[in-house]
Amino acid sequence: MQNSEKLKKAYLSTTRGTIHTLLLLFVLGMIANLYLEIPEGLAGSAAWSWVFSSSPVIAVHAVLGTLLLLVSIASLVLAILDHQKKWIVASSLGLIFTLLAALSGSDFVSNGGSNLSSLLMAFGFLGAFVSYGLAVFSPQK
Repeated sequence: MQNSEKLKKAYLSTTRGTIHTLLLLFVLGMIANLYLEIPEGLAGSAAWSWVFSSSPVIAVHAVLGTLLLLVSIASLVLAILDHQKKWIVASSLGLIFTLLAALSGSDFVSNGGSNLSSLLMAFGFLGAFVSYGLAVFSPQK
């Protein structure tokens, strides 16, 4: 198999995994948002301490979200290595939206469940989901 074919398979596999992880994160985030009481005034290490001591749902959500950032970077690197302009654009946007969701999630916990942070997490999810979805499911040349 040629190097380009290997990169294509690796990119598509990685990006499909990203889409599945986004869906799982969305479900876990909705459960956390609806059923967990986020204390106000958590900052820095106190916020992270609460995340990992309060509920397995929010802890798994945080760990998967952090891993998703790494996989999003890997997706972009694979797109760049394969010189696929469409994939580079999609993965760049996907990474930006994933960062938006992650930073908003951190702010959400630090600010006692801020509605704006929740909305920005949702926008980050939606943007990443659409970006990666278009990359994987749009017709290939």
